[in-house]
Formats: sequence, C-alpha cells, structure tokens
Amino acid sequence: MADLKVQFCGVNFKNPIIAASAEPTLSARNMKQVIRTGAGGLVAKTVTDSEAMRRLTRMSKWRYLDEEHNVCRGKIPRLFTFYGRTGLAEETPEEWMKELKEAQTSALKHDCALIGSVAGTTVESWVTLSKMMEDTGIRLIELNFGCPHPSEMKGTPTGMLVGQDKNAASDITHQVTRSVKIPVIIKLTPQVADVVDMARAVQSAGGSAVTIINRFVGFCLDIETGRPYIHGWAGVGGPWVKPLTLRWVSKVYTALGIPITGTNGVYDWKDAVEFMMSGATLVQLCSVVMLKGYGYLGKVIKGVEEFLDRKGYPSVREIIGVAAKAAMSYEEMESLPRECALIVRELCTNCKRCMRSCFYNAIEVKEGEVTIGEACRGCGICTCVCPVPGAILLRHLCVYPPS
Repeated sequence: MADLKVQFCGVNFKNPIIAASAEPTLSARNMKQVIRTGAGGLVAKTVTDSEAMRRLTRMSKWRYLDEEHNVCRGKIPRLFTFYGRTGLAEETPEEWMKELKEAQTSALKHDCALIGSVAGTTVESWVTLSKMMEDTGIRLIELNFGCPHPSEMKGTPTGMLVGQDKNAASDITHQVTRSVKIPVIIKLTPQVADVVDMARAVQSAGGSAVTIINRFVGFCLDIETGRPYIHGWAGVGGPWVKPLTLRWVSKVYTALGIPITGTNGVYDWKDAVEFMMSGATLVQLCSVVMLKGYGYLGKVIKGVEEFLDRKGYPSVREIIGVAAKAAMSYEEMESLPRECALIVRELCTNCKRCMRSCFYNAIEVKEGEVTIGEACRGCGICTCVCPVPGAILLRHLCVYPPS
C-alpha cells in the first residue's frame, strides 16, 4: 500500500487531499464533517474585518451550469461550470477564532491539519487577523489574495484587488510574515498577466508557499429572459478550468520551486494526480464537494491510493512534479523526430472525416481511397476525428533539419 503522507511547509499531512476555504468549511460544524472523512487537511473559511464581505455570505448564490452554460436541473455533467457568489466568514474575527479553536480540537484528534485563512481591508488588519489566527494554535495561514468578488464591491480592498497589485501583495506578505512565526501561504488570483511573476514577488516578500489558483470573475446569462444568472457577475470555476490551473501550477513549480497547494479544476482522483504531477504537494477540493457531499473526499483519497499501487509508486511524494519536469520548451521540441500520419488500409472505411479536419491539405482521395501525402505535419488531428480506432497512426520519419 502506497504511503500517502506529505510534508508541507514543515507540517505533516496524512494525505494530500484537503478541503478548500469555502462553504464546506464555513463553521466548526462543517469543518468537523471534513475532518471525519479522513481528509489530510482543510482550509477554514476566510476571516475578515470587512462587514461588507460578511454580509455577502448571507446573500450567497450558486449555480451549476452544463456544457452549454444552461442551469443544470438534476443531472450535473462532469465538465460543469461552477458559477457563484459568496463572501467570507460571517462571524466577527473574535467569534470566528472560537469556531477555529473548536475545529482545531477535533482536527488534532484525527490527525487532520487545519489551515487558517485571512483577508483584511488594511495592511494593519491583515497583520492583526494573522496574529489572532496564530494565537489559536493553527500551524499554517493562507492569505486570501484571490477572492474574486471584492473588485465588484466598493470600499473592500480585500482579496483579488490585493492579488492584482504586486506592490500591495508584497507589502502585506512582508508585514504578515515578519509578524507571525508560522508559515504563510499566499492564495493567488488568476486574473493577472503572469502568475509566476506574482508568485515570485510574494515569495521574495517572505511567503512560504502559494495556492494556485482562485476563481475567475465571469458573466453567465439566460438568453430567453435576457438577464444574468444570480443577478450579475460572479466567480467562475469548475473542472473545465483544470488545464488553465495546471499551466500555472507547472510554471510556478519549475520556475520557483516554492511549495504549492493546487485548487480550481479538481473533480476526481485522476485530477488530483494531475495536479500533483504538475507540481502541487496538496490538492484542494471545493465545487465537487459542494456537489457530492463530504464523503466524496474519502473516495478521492482512495482513488489516489489505488492509482499509486497500480503503477507501483511506493509513495505519493514520487509523483510530485514529474510531468512539469518532463515538459519541453519550444526550442527543445524542434529536435524531436518528425511525425507523419499513416493510414492502416485494412481498417480505413474512407469516410473522409480526416480530410475535413486537415488544413495542411495533406489528405486527399486517390483512386477511391483516402491517402495521406508528404505535406503531413504529424499534427494528430486526424487520429482524433477518425471513428475507427487504430485506422490512422502516427509514425516517426526523421529529425527536422536545423533552420
């Protein structure tokens, strides 16, 4: 049986699957339900001094959308879009610390790592809230620089607004990390030009790790009524966003080597493995837990363990970053053997689907049969659209000549 234990910023996790900071962790009662699933950890709902962000939680709205961005009714597709709007912890900071202490007692009994989450409205409040968090006995703090909603609200320089300003993010990170003794994780927003650049800035300012990545801000609507869902703009995430998230996970991993906890795009155990192979040590789940319930966390953990056993990995630590390390630059790709598509004549039905998708004009019909000529670039589209498995293969030809 594979060893699922990982260490993150000096804190031991019995497995890498954790619940993200969201509705499933918005109270001590909810956090205890996460703990009972066997999850390696959880990130508590974000505490704030912003009354506006606390009020927003009381007006929370969520919708699961299908592939056509229609509101789901009963059946939720795997590649759903999660469209929603919520705020931060409803309790005052003082009240929330009591919730955390209660949850922390349960977490310690079950070997579950509890991570606190903070979002302030001034540099001073970020520091104050972080100190309060440290005083509860929590061993890790996440600064929520990624909340997608403050940009739509007045008078709340919280979350994403900070995450989009490198100087502000660096200053808050520096002030917090010099004021507390425990490691500080920075949760980043995707709505910047370069996430690696932002991660580098907060790392230089003292951040011990980064969370990649929070939701985008989107706009979804009903054309029959001409009105937006849930009245306006909202956060957008879900499994469809996984390739975008993995891009930044892998880029930050290879560029900086900073510990990463990945989120936004995880649906099942396979996605969790992809996040880890891209460079994440911990994987946070949110939208799928809200869809399938707390018990689903245990199924993801089991799936990861079974995958590791099937592939012969003795430890989950061995897969962290393997795909990111294998990724090639465009310059390196130039030396790869040239590929060309090959039709397996006895399997080809001459349906011509490959011709419709070949924009290099390499496929034509000769004497009643589909053929592939020398203009083929080996792009691979024809192998995807061909309805007969194995009827079109890719083969190596030669090495591209130097330019």
